[in-house]
Amino acid sequence: MPAQYQYVRIGRRHFCLQQNPVVLAWFLCFRNYALGLGSPDFKKEALRAVRILIQHQIGLRSNQPVLKLPVYGNLCLPVHRGYRVFDFRRHVVIRTFAPEVDAAIVASEIEGVRDASLLDFAPTIWRWNVEERWYEEDLVTGDRGHVIPKSEPGAVLRIYHQDIASCIERMILLHTPLNVNVGQYVNNIMDALEDGRLSSQGLDVRKASTVRDFVRSIAERLYPESNEQVDLVFSHGDLSLRNILRTKDGITVIDWESAGRRSALFDLYNYFFAEAYYKRITTNLVSEINDAISSLQSRLTLKIPDIARTLPSLARTYCRLYYLERALMLLERELNNALLDVILRSIAVFNRYEEAMASDSTQG
Repeated sequence: MPAQYQYVRIGRRHFCLQQNPVVLAWFLCFRNYALGLGSPDFKKEALRAVRILIQHQIGLRSNQPVLKLPVYGNLCLPVHRGYRVFDFRRHVVIRTFAPEVDAAIVASEIEGVRDASLLDFAPTIWRWNVEERWYEEDLVTGDRGHVIPKSEPGAVLRIYHQDIASCIERMILLHTPLNVNVGQYVNNIMDALEDGRLSSQGLDVRKASTVRDFVRSIAERLYPESNEQVDLVFSHGDLSLRNILRTKDGITVIDWESAGRRSALFDLYNYFFAEAYYKRITTNLVSEINDAISSLQSRLTLKIPDIARTLPSLARTYCRLYYLERALMLLERELNNALLDVILRSIAVFNRYEEAMASDSTQG
C-alpha cells in the first residue's frame, strides 16, 4: 500500500495535511477527542496544527517535517514499531507498522489484539491486514487513569480491588493456561536477552553492563527452581493506570500492542511496580502485593484451582520471572541510552522491593 497521506509534525504528534482544519478544530473542541491523547500541551499543539493546516490550504508551505503514511487519520502518534493513526470521523484507530518490522511480529501483535478484543473491557478490532501491515480498532475516549489522592493511604490497592482485579482475573481465564518448566522458560528468555543488543554501538557501556548484570543475577536466583512448574496466561503486557480509561460505559483498558502469554502474575506485579516507578502514593508495597495475590487466589479458587493453590508459594518465582519478562519487553524496543535509563529506573524499583521483602521476612 503506497504512502499517500502527509502528516506534519507538531510536538510529539503528526497532523494530517489532507484534512479540513475547521473540521479538526470542531472535533477537538466540541467532541472532546483530546481526552486521553497525551500531555497538557496538547491544546497548544492542536491550535498550532490548525494554523499550519490553514496555511497549507491557501498554498503557504511549512518548514515542519512531513511524515508519509498509507492510511488517513486526523492525527497520529509514534509508538513502538510504527504509528497509531486516529480517525475521529470514523471513530477508529489504525495501527501501522514500520516497513522494517518482520511480518511474523506483525502477525503476532494482531493475534494478541484480536484475543484482547474478546474481553468486554478492551477495544474491538474491526479489520486487519498482515501483508499491508495494519489493523483497525475502536477509538476509545475517556479520562485516562485515576487521580490518586495523596492524602489517601492505600489508594493504589483500593483501585486494584475496585477496577484492576476483575480485569486480571478475566485475562487469566480467557485461554487455557500453559504449564511450563521454570528452567526451560528462563533459558528461553535468556537466549532472547543475550543476543548482543546490549553491546550495540553508541550505548553507555556502564549502563548496559548494569542491566546485563541484573538480568543474569535474577536468572541465577531462578535456576535452583528449574524443576518447578509455572503457568503462562494471557497478559496485557503494560497494565497500569495510564492505560485505563474511564468511559461512559465503564472501564476500558487500551494499548494492547504487547498482549501475549506471560507468567500468571505478570500484570498484577506490573500494576503495582508501575505506580512505584511513577512515584505515586502507596503505603507498603509488600503488603499491598500480598493482599492482591491473596485476593486473586480467592477469585480463582473455584475456576482454576490448580493455579490458585500455587499462587502464594510461587509468588517469589513469579515476581522474578516478571523482572526478566519486563526486561525482555523493554529491550525488544529501539534500544538507546534513554531506554536504558528507563530500564535502570525499573531495576531500582525492583531492588527496593527485594530489599523490602527481605526486611519484611526478617521482621516476621
